Amino acid sequence: MRFIQVMVIRTDDPDAVKAMMGDWHRAEAGVAPGYQGSTLLADRDNPGRYSIRVEFSSFEEAEQNNDRPETQAWATRLGALIDGEPEFGNFDELQTVG
Repeated sequence: MRFIQVMVIRTDDPDAVKAMMGDWHRAEAGVAPGYQGSTLLADRDNPGRYSIRVEFSSFEEAEQNNDRPETQAWATRLGALIDGEPEFGNFDELQTVG
């Protein structure tokens, strides 16, 4: 079952977050366990608020990825770009339509 993690963040520098996400994808696609891609979403009703949606093939592989030093280093770099701590949501995909 696919697993999706959503991080809600606040930042004044979404371009830097976009660049980090692109760098991660280029370096880690096919390497990071279960990683299938990510999306950055801007909150239209709340400027400066963003969601990062990361898709994995399973929760177990997402957990393996989370324990990797590369993932921990990425999270540390993200922490320098955001205000406060991210909010996390962990979701099992039940259905995709379209």
